[in-house]
Parts: sequence; C-alpha cells; structure tokens
Amino acid sequence: MAVKDTLQYKLTKITTKTVLAAIVAVVMFFLAKDKPLVAVWFLPGAFLTIAGEWLRLWAAGHLRKNKQLTTTGPYSYVKNPLYIGTLLITLGYSAMAMNQWIMIAGFVWFFIYYAPYKKKQENEKLIGSFGDSWKVYDAAVPDYFPRFSAYPGKGTNRWSWDVVKENSEHETAVAVLAGLAVMIYLFFR
Repeated sequence: MAVKDTLQYKLTKITTKTVLAAIVAVVMFFLAKDKPLVAVWFLPGAFLTIAGEWLRLWAAGHLRKNKQLTTTGPYSYVKNPLYIGTLLITLGYSAMAMNQWIMIAGFVWFFIYYAPYKKKQENEKLIGSFGDSWKVYDAAVPDYFPRFSAYPGKGTNRWSWDVVKENSEHETAVAVLAGLAVMIYLFFR
C-alpha cells in the first residue's frame, strides 16, 4: 500500500470517476470559451460552485472515514453532504458555461445512476462497520434533502482542518477554485 501524501498514493486516487469529472470540466471550459458569458447565468453558477465546495469542506472536516460513524456537522442534517456538494459544483459550472444540456445530464446522472449506486455500495459497508448505530442514523437522517433539525443522536466531533486534509478535500478545493478562476477569466476577457 502506498504511503499517504506521496505521489504514488495520489496516483491511486485517480479513478474513472475523477477522469470523467476532468473530461466534463474541460468540455465545459471549451464550450464556454467562444461565447460571451452573461451575468444572469454566471453569477448563480459561481454561487452554486462556491456553495458546493463550502459544503464539501464542511463535511470533509467532520468525516472520520472508517473510524467512527459521522453524525456531526452537515451529517447531522443529511447523510450525503459530499455528494450534494459535488452536484452543486457540477450544476454551478454548467450554469457558468451556459450549458443546460450538461446541467440536465449531470442532474439525471446523479439521481438515476450515481446516488443509487453509492447508496447500495456504502450502505452494506456501513452496516458492516457500525451495525445498529448506522441503522438508527440511516432511518432518521435523509439521504439528500436535509432535515430541519439536527439528528438527536449526533456526536460531539468538531470540524478540523487536519481531518479535511486527511480526506484530501483541500486538493479538491484547489481544483474547484482553479476551475472557477478559469471561468472568471472567460467571463471578464
């Protein structure tokens, strides 16, 4: 197994999903480069992108993967804040690029394929790791539409930058912000 924070470890993080995300990003930049971007699309898109990454950073700072059931931060309101953040980022970039087809495709892909696939895959793993605690949490907290009040059984963990780094979300944030910088450049050129 590769040692964390080495190039070899980082290369193990390159998956079909990350390659596809990069391809979609390049396509969006390519589609946006030759047309004048308009504020009515760009500003809400930039807001969604920033909100999505903010949610991912908040969630990643609470997520103690494979160590304990995470029920603090955004996880006390919704089970999948990282996925919601990714969806918001995708929708935000699509709006900034004024490409409703990628926006619709991203939305459909998320709810028809990605969300059900991840639910099945992760549910089995979480039951195996956390048993009844997971079952109680799973029944009480919605997957994608947040509850209005915090989960009553939420833990006491606090957000931590070290945990964000453990989850490599700081690298995702850099990539998202670099993409946002490219879109801002295309908007103001």
